[in-house]
Amino acid sequence: MAGMRMTFLLCCIHGKSPTVSTIRDNGDLEKCLCAIKAKGLIMPCKTDLYFPPEDSENEMRYLKFAKLVVIPSIWGHMGGGGPWLSPFFEDFFALVDMAERSLKYYHHGRFKVAGGVLPDAVTAYQAFGDPSDPCVVYPTCYGAKLSLGGMFVGSDIALDPRKYYIVTFALFCNGEVCCCLPPSPPPYNGPYFPEISYEDNIRAQYAVLTKVLGVKKVYCVVGLSMGGQQAYHWATVYPDFVNKIAVIVSAARTSMHNRCILEGPKAALIASKDFENGHYTSPPYHGIRAFGRVVLPWVFSQSWFREHNYLMDGQYPDLLSFIRGEGESNWVQNWDANDMLHLLNTWQNGDISQVRDNGDYEKALKSIKADVLLLPSKTDLFFAPEDSETELSLLQHGTLVLIDTNWGHSSQGQSDIQYYHHGRFSVTGGVLPDAVTAYQTYGDPQNPCIVFPTCYGAKLALGSQDYLVGEGKALDTKKYYVVTFALFCNGESSSPSNAPAPYNGPYFPFVSYENNIRAQHTVLTKHLGVSKVFCVVGFSMGGQQAYHWPVVYPDFVERFVAICTSARTSPHNQWSLLSLRWLLEGPKAAMLASKDFADGHYTSTPHQGIRAFGRVYCAWAYGQTWFREHKYLMAGEYPDLNSFIRERWEGRFLQYWDANDMVALLTTWQRGDISIVRDGGDYEKALKSIKAKGLIMPSKTDLYFPPEDSQVEVSHLRDATLHVIPTVWGHVAGGGANPVDVEFISEKIRAFLNP
Repeated sequence: MAGMRMTFLLCCIHGKSPTVSTIRDNGDLEKCLCAIKAKGLIMPCKTDLYFPPEDSENEMRYLKFAKLVVIPSIWGHMGGGGPWLSPFFEDFFALVDMAERSLKYYHHGRFKVAGGVLPDAVTAYQAFGDPSDPCVVYPTCYGAKLSLGGMFVGSDIALDPRKYYIVTFALFCNGEVCCCLPPSPPPYNGPYFPEISYEDNIRAQYAVLTKVLGVKKVYCVVGLSMGGQQAYHWATVYPDFVNKIAVIVSAARTSMHNRCILEGPKAALIASKDFENGHYTSPPYHGIRAFGRVVLPWVFSQSWFREHNYLMDGQYPDLLSFIRGEGESNWVQNWDANDMLHLLNTWQNGDISQVRDNGDYEKALKSIKADVLLLPSKTDLFFAPEDSETELSLLQHGTLVLIDTNWGHSSQGQSDIQYYHHGRFSVTGGVLPDAVTAYQTYGDPQNPCIVFPTCYGAKLALGSQDYLVGEGKALDTKKYYVVTFALFCNGESSSPSNAPAPYNGPYFPFVSYENNIRAQHTVLTKHLGVSKVFCVVGFSMGGQQAYHWPVVYPDFVERFVAICTSARTSPHNQWSLLSLRWLLEGPKAAMLASKDFADGHYTSTPHQGIRAFGRVYCAWAYGQTWFREHKYLMAGEYPDLNSFIRERWEGRFLQYWDANDMVALLTTWQRGDISIVRDGGDYEKALKSIKAKGLIMPSKTDLYFPPEDSQVEVSHLRDATLHVIPTVWGHVAGGGANPVDVEFISEKIRAFLNP
C-alpha cells in the first residue's frame, strides 16, 4: 500500500511465541526471523522475567533490519507499558527516514563471489551531487564505514558535490549491509561467510552504478589504502569504463611484506580466548583489543613515535592512553570480529594480475588505460613508496607525488587538529580546571600570520574553514601562515560535551568572546611563537571574534576581516530595526522547551530538541528571495523543502553536535559586545578605538546581521572599507555555501591583504 511504513515494534516480547515460527517455517525460528523484511525496533526491558533481554539479543542476530534498545527500568515486564516510550518510537521512525536518505542499499539477489555465493548480496552506498556531473567513485578502506563519515567529500574540498557526482561504496564485510544489521543469515553468517575478492566488490559496485544510478562512465575512482586497491581493480576489471584513478597510500597488489604484517593482528584475534573460532555469542573484546594493539604500530612511522606524536598535542597523557583511545576503541565500538577477519582476507589477497593476466603483474599494470595518480606516503610501512615507484615505471599514463610525512600509513587520514592545554583557566562564568583549545596550522611559520576562527555550526574536523584556506585561495597557504581555531563549546575545544565533572553538561560555565581571544592569543604566543598577527578573518561568530581581537589586543593585530557579522549582538540603539539577541532566542527556546532536553541532563541524544532547533534556525539562515526561488531544492538534490530541512539542518546537527554545546555556544553569540571588553558599554567609543585596518563584508540579504548595521559600524571605525555581498543566500553567503559569493569574498580579501 502506498505510503505504508514497512516497520514493526516489539516491546517486552519476543518472536519465540507459539504463533511466529509456526506460521510459515514449521517451527524453525531462525529461518522465520531471517525471512522478515520489515525494519524493526526491538525493546526488551532490562529486568523482564517473562521475556529477558538476552532472548531479544539472540533474535537480533537473525533479523536483517532491526535496532535494539534495552529499556533501563526496574519495573520488569511492566516497563514496556509506559507512555514515556513514545520518544523512542518517534526517533525510530525519524532514524529510518534519515537512513533512507543517506545510506542506500542495492539488493543484487544471488551473487557469486570468490569463495562461493551470497543468496542476497547487498551493497551499501551514498550519492552526492548532480547525476549529470562527472561521476567520481570513492570506496571505503579498512576500518572505514560510510555511517562514520569520510574525508575529502564536501564543498570546496577535493571531492566537491557541486562539481562532481560522487558515489561512495562500502566494501563487502565492513558491516554496513544495512543500518543496525546483525550478521548475515545462516548458513553464511559468522565464520561461514564466503571469501570476497576486490573483483567481487567492483562487479557489485558496477551493477549499482549502471543499473540503479544510470552512470555510463566514471570520470575518476579515488581510494585510500584498500580503497586505492579498489581503484586499481576498477581500471583493470572495466578498462573502458574509467578515465582516471587516484591511488592514495596503496598498491596494485598486496606485497608479501604487507601480507606478513597482516598475519599479526589476524593471529592475535583468532588466538584470543573469547573468539571461539568465530562462533562467539558476545563480542570477543579480548581478541578485538589485541587486534588493535598489534596493528597500531604499523599504522604510524618510527619517527612519528620517536617524536611523541602519539600524545596528539596533549589529547593523551601517555602512550598507553593513546593505544586505548586510538588502537582499541574504534574496533571495540564499531566493528564485528568476523567482519574484521574477512575484510582482512580481502586485503591480503589483493592483486590485479589475478583478474585478467594469470598472475603477470607487470603485464596487468601495462594494460591499464586510465590516467593514474599515485600518492604514496614516504614513511608507509604497509605500502612502501618503492612499490609505487615500480608501478609508475610500468603504467602507460602515471604520475607520482610523494607525501612527505612521518605519519606513515595514517597520512591518508590524519586530522591535523592539535590541542593546547591551558591548565586552570578563568572564564567569565567561572573556571575551567584544564581548558583546551583545538587548532590547526597551515603554511610556513615565517610568513605573515592569519588567524581564522570558527563560527556557529563549524568544526575544524568537518573542514568548515577550507573554503578560504589553501593554495591559490583567499588565505593562500603559500603566502601566509594560517591558524584556525575552534571556539570553546564547539565540541572540539573545551565544551559541555567533553568537559569532566563537575563542569560537564549544563554545569559548563559561560564563556565569552574575550575568553576565546585570550586563549587563542596564548596558543599563538606561547606555543607557536607568533609575535604579530597580520590579519584576523572571520565569518558570523568568527567575524565577531575578528572584531574582538583588535579590541582585546590593539597592538597585536594589523588588519581584520568581518564577514556577515557585527561588533556586538545586542538590542541596537536608534538606527536598528532588529535585535539579533532575541532572534537567537527562537532556536534556543525550541531546544530548551523540548521534552527530551531535560534541562541539559539528558542521558541520550535529545533528537526532538535538536530537530526543533534546526528547523527554527534554518528560516533565518537564508534570504527570503532564496526561498522564493526554491533554491532549497539544490538543483534537484532534494524533492521538497521538508527534505532539505530534515537532511541539511536536522541531520547535520544530529550527526555532529551535542545539544548542551549548541546552547552554550549560542549564549556566547548572544552576549557578544566589544564595548564590554574595555569601554564600559560605550559601543561607539569602542569602535573608534580600533587601530587595525578593517574590511567589513555584510550580505545584502542577511536576516541575522543586516548590512545597515555594518554601514553604521564602518562610520565609526578609523580605517575600514565596506563591501556588501550581492547575494540572495542570506547569512550563509559568507560561509562558503555559494561559489559565486565565495569568489566575491575571496577577491575582496585578496585586494585587502595585497593593497
